[in-house]
Amino acid sequence: MFKKTSLRRKLKGLSIKLFCKRKKITITDTPSFSGAWPYISNKGVIRLGGQCSFRSFRLHQTITVQAEATLEIGEGSFFNDGVNICASQSIKIGRNAKIGDMTYVFDTDFHQLSPDRDVKKASVVIGNNVWVGANSMILAGSSIGDNSVIAAGSIVVGEIPPNCLAAGTPAKVIKSLNIPDGWLRQ
Repeated sequence: MFKKTSLRRKLKGLSIKLFCKRKKITITDTPSFSGAWPYISNKGVIRLGGQCSFRSFRLHQTITVQAEATLEIGEGSFFNDGVNICASQSIKIGRNAKIGDMTYVFDTDFHQLSPDRDVKKASVVIGNNVWVGANSMILAGSSIGDNSVIAAGSIVVGEIPPNCLAAGTPAKVIKSLNIPDGWLRQ
């Protein structure tokens, strides 16, 4: 029994490594895929830190990186069902980030609001040890500081400082958090 389980784990790890190679994803360690594997369209650069985890039992994650764009994900980050990420320029997600179900992270508006305005494209940064609640949206030009929490259903359209709880549409700081150095969310 132990040999079969160990062999299955090794084969799954090899399959994941081959998947990453085929999708031109740079990895420092084999990521973990539980359930369905994400749909990935990569025409740019994707870098995954060690021990990244993708869990998808109900809805696939979709990751799109357009030509000349970059998606960087720090070690130990977790992505739940239905997460949708689209990088047209640059999205950076820090270490140990937790991204909840049906969360959208886009660094572009995809289309013009009016003829006199260009399509908005602006980098997105999500810091270390950030928790983004389910059904949230992180939009072009947003920055979320280390250790912050974005409440479920929020829409981030600007800067959220470190060590705070933000909620709403658009997300606003509603509480400061006392996070000791080195503490990580489970």
